[in-house]
Amino acid sequence: MMEPVDNPRESMLDVDSLLDSAMAFHQQNELDKAETLYAAILSREPRHFSATHLLGLISSSRGDFQAAAERLRRAVALNPRSALANLNLGLALWNLGQPEEALKHYHHSLRFNPNQFDALFNCGLALQTLQRPAEAVVTYELAKALKPDSPGLLMNLASVLHQLERHTEALVNLDLVLDLQPENVPALYSRATVLRALHRSAEALVSCDLALAAQPDCAEAHVNRGNALGDLNRTVEALASYERAVALQPDSPDLLINCGTALHHFGRHQEALACYDWALTLDPSDAKAHSGKIALLEYISEGGFQEHQQERQRFFEAHASRFTAQASKLDRDRDPTRKLILGYVSADFRNHATATIFLPILQRHSRTDFQINCYSGVSTEDHWTQRCKGYADVWRQTTHLPDEALDQLIRDDGVDILIDLSGHSAGNRLLVFARKPAPIQVSAWGHGGGTGLPAVDYLFADPVAIPGSVRPLFAEEVYDLPCHITFEAPADAPPLVDLPAQSRGWVTFGCLNRYSKVTPAVEQLWARILAAVPHARLLLKAGLFDDPRGRRTVLESFAQLGIEAERIEFRGATSRRDHLAAYGDVDILLDPFPQNGGITTMESLWMGTPVLAKLGHTLGSRASGAILHALDLADWVAQSENDYLEVALRKAADIEALVQFRRGIRARFMASPTGNPERYTQAVEAAYRTMWLRWLKQSPWENEAEALP
Repeated sequence: MMEPVDNPRESMLDVDSLLDSAMAFHQQNELDKAETLYAAILSREPRHFSATHLLGLISSSRGDFQAAAERLRRAVALNPRSALANLNLGLALWNLGQPEEALKHYHHSLRFNPNQFDALFNCGLALQTLQRPAEAVVTYELAKALKPDSPGLLMNLASVLHQLERHTEALVNLDLVLDLQPENVPALYSRATVLRALHRSAEALVSCDLALAAQPDCAEAHVNRGNALGDLNRTVEALASYERAVALQPDSPDLLINCGTALHHFGRHQEALACYDWALTLDPSDAKAHSGKIALLEYISEGGFQEHQQERQRFFEAHASRFTAQASKLDRDRDPTRKLILGYVSADFRNHATATIFLPILQRHSRTDFQINCYSGVSTEDHWTQRCKGYADVWRQTTHLPDEALDQLIRDDGVDILIDLSGHSAGNRLLVFARKPAPIQVSAWGHGGGTGLPAVDYLFADPVAIPGSVRPLFAEEVYDLPCHITFEAPADAPPLVDLPAQSRGWVTFGCLNRYSKVTPAVEQLWARILAAVPHARLLLKAGLFDDPRGRRTVLESFAQLGIEAERIEFRGATSRRDHLAAYGDVDILLDPFPQNGGITTMESLWMGTPVLAKLGHTLGSRASGAILHALDLADWVAQSENDYLEVALRKAADIEALVQFRRGIRARFMASPTGNPERYTQAVEAAYRTMWLRWLKQSPWENEAEALP
């Protein structure tokens, strides 16, 4: 190639010579000189493809992707079959945040040259960004065939395979990365994530430790280490890992959310709230952080219905109000008696307390009157998931669907009544409900308290869970069922046993809830009870107590309150049958507050153990009281902490009454709709039919039809 020409104006060289000189400057990174020469070429030949294309590359190299896209569009218009120009235009569009447009040009590039690694790689990346993981895998695999030793490609492929729950294949690709680069820290901590999905948390911990040995200040590795430790019930160590991660990246909303979630699980609610608030300060548009905060508020004593609904209103205004005007009108076959399509949306179609509430209803729905669609956000399915699938007429896996796509899917499915089963808990799809994809929308069970979305028409509850005086605060209309939740007796529940106090000579109080529900105020009240009831014991059972440090922390708290260690018995996580059997070792279950038990309360009662609850000023703090009222057990519901103490002392002193309670509770359960899922489901179905008839009367379509000439 000839030497560059410094003064093109004085040169009499032809266009080809100018191009050679310009490209020489370009290769030497003398971009200003190259740009001048390319411009000179275009002044002579305005449709010169190479000069136009190379000018676009200069703009890209300077980071001016808008100018690059304009120049590269002209180049592609001049030579539509240029694989390289289409690829480079795609890259410019990608950097402008236009993945859909970028993908179009990657496809054009591959059409004219199918064996381009760069085009395949970037095509896969665009598909991944556009939430089209199955297509991304196919594209990445083609790129892998061309270049099997590309760590970046293998990492991306592993990520998409993991997203598709093809965890074993993801692990294979991460191991290939580590064969090439044994200390690749992202591969090591990503490997831990995949191993956890394969229920190999001990190995995941090893992988995180290797990552931290190579890079001690890697926040992501500390987070994943905390996740693995949590799986292994090493909760105190897990929390330390999360806190270390936040210390390393205090301005990362994702890490703050993870730390807030961990602190929430460990009962450090005010610290968790601070994490969520800081995450929202950093990114006010983070709906996940805002939902996490709302779910957490149920565990904090300060505030009541008004404060909680105000926070939900703020959620609506910050994240969902923009969808109100976008919601399109929906019409349906207006037959009032026709079969209705119900759509249940949940991330908890799995082994989760909430599933034990709604699964009996799914099982008993009339298939004559209703079609059951389930929209599942479960990422790792289990045997509970399979049971839920068995009760669904239509099963949709929605984990990887963006909100817009799920909204359209529900519309296309013709759902008449869409039911949210997640509230503000993890994995919720409230921003889909905000788009109003079904004419009638309901929030139900498990995670009550309301969504704050005007697009959700109804909230299932009962008169005790949400008193009439506070209902105007809710965005939804509260619809009363026999109880805010129902309960199906576990088929494998052990038989009732004799009251333990009869043989022991002392009363055993107990709590089998997650210990994160036990606030310092609750510990203080329980200590007062133990101090007032001679020789009484307290049995505490939770996964936290598999960790010696968890037990030690609780013992230290009670020691400061004057309660000796020998009066407290700890039990850790067990099988469900053994968990149910543990209720038989308790005479009186002490319900925590402000976040009460739900299924725990139901299980305790079914196993013959009465529950002492305190009625609060939020739905979460009235959940157990509502259950007890529904079963005509209001004498076990206290109105204040002093009342709670008084009821505990009175009930503990009457051993014969506790014996009779244990003998008669199951018959009481079966006589009530609360403990009879068949009758409860009938009440739910009657509610859906009532909602449908109301919608037919209120629908604007009817009025519009009457107004037509």
